[in-house]
Amino acid sequence: MAEGGGSGITTLAVLQSLAQARARWGEHAADAIWDAATVKIVLGGLAKYRDLDDVARLVGEVDELTETHSRGRAGDRSSSTSVRTVPVMPASVLRTLPFGTAVLLLRQTKPTIIDLAAWTARRDAAALQADQKSVEHATATGTAVPT
Repeated sequence: MAEGGGSGITTLAVLQSLAQARARWGEHAADAIWDAATVKIVLGGLAKYRDLDDVARLVGEVDELTETHSRGRAGDRSSSTSVRTVPVMPASVLRTLPFGTAVLLLRQTKPTIIDLAAWTARRDAAALQADQKSVEHATATGTAVPT
């Protein structure tokens, strides 16, 4: 992932699951790809608990206050407050992110929930589709893409 760093070359890996990377390149290389990615976009639907748990840990934890009230036999009241650490976004929430929603992990910034718009819904969709056809034609014929 860092091979083109500083040279203007952007490397982009798109995986539906880290299991795909593990199957293709092995455990060590898959971990290296994941670790080296400066931008991670996580969609819902992941099923492997290990991967979901890793993402949940990257998203972080928060302290949650719990207040407990009780009454003794003599009618006296007492209350106590305890703190527990809980995930900001548990694995079960990550797995069930709504379609069109993702969690963006960008370098050392705080995780962000983002809405993903289909390119076909953009105002410039016709131009994007024309560019796509142009690139596909150039790739198939080995010719240059017109600029």
